[in-house]
Amino acid sequence: MVHSHNFLKAVGAVAALALTVTPLAACGSSSSAGASSSSQDSSKISVAASISQWGSFAEKIGGDDVNVTNIVSSTSSTDSHEYEPTATDVSTLTDAQVAIVNGAGYDTWATDALENDSDTTVINVATITNTSDGANPHLWFSKDARDKTAQAVHDALVKADPAHQSDYDKNLTTWQSAETKLDSGMSEIKEQVSGDTYVATESVAQYLLDDLGMVDKTPAGYKNAMANESEPSAQDVDEITKLITSKSVDALVVNDQESNTTTENLVTAANNAKIAVFHVTESMPAETTNVLDWMNYLANSLMLIVPTSGSASASASASASASDSSSASSSN
Repeated sequence: MVHSHNFLKAVGAVAALALTVTPLAACGSSSSAGASSSSQDSSKISVAASISQWGSFAEKIGGDDVNVTNIVSSTSSTDSHEYEPTATDVSTLTDAQVAIVNGAGYDTWATDALENDSDTTVINVATITNTSDGANPHLWFSKDARDKTAQAVHDALVKADPAHQSDYDKNLTTWQSAETKLDSGMSEIKEQVSGDTYVATESVAQYLLDDLGMVDKTPAGYKNAMANESEPSAQDVDEITKLITSKSVDALVVNDQESNTTTENLVTAANNAKIAVFHVTESMPAETTNVLDWMNYLANSLMLIVPTSGSASASASASASASDSSSASSSN
């Protein structure tokens, strides 16, 4: 049985609860795409991250004691799946004292570069979460992955720079406090949406929705085609479309970075059927400075969901501006 009203009620509650999550204060060295970073200080620990999602952990937990460089960030012209590193990128990774990679086949160019590097402390998120190649690699959406990575980053920095352990301890506590507040809000949402169903144009937000207890009803054929970056068959498209038009699911989840004619048609079908549509990206938006603020931003953006008059379901657009989200967060 479909409970679209539960989904809409819950995401509205997430948005309200997300406002209570205090954004992490900006600290440390900010970084940008293409293996560039803020002015380097040789007295600080050098950290390189394959993607800005994980680099943000080092920026916040390392604070003023680290220099962080993200190879692929929100301002990059391509995503990590398709990225081809330059010689400078490889040197940035291998010359760093600490390197953070995603693993699970998401940034093979980075894991390959560090494979035989014994001088760099490598944090492979897939390894510490026991995520194998071929599994969903979008680990930053997972609370478990975020918790384990935060601790791993802290431990690596303490090992490299024990003189500043008190700084790292304090920053980790701040990070964990923000995660706890976010988790508290999400737990209340889970009470509302657990068991509700969705189909997705791409599995980018699967871990987030798993944490909320939602059920993925995306047809296997369509899901496999997306995972292999191939075109779904006409039968696959027809199957997912029928689930939407028949209102057999509560929501359609769309990865806007993988938009094409098929996904646009699915969004149109969902809007016509008055099925909720949740837009998300896999790269961290430029307006956010770390993963937790991004999760908070996503929750705030869900406030734009407006139920259709006289209907138990509604279409929605999670495209709220980061400035609105930030303003709402700071006002609470």
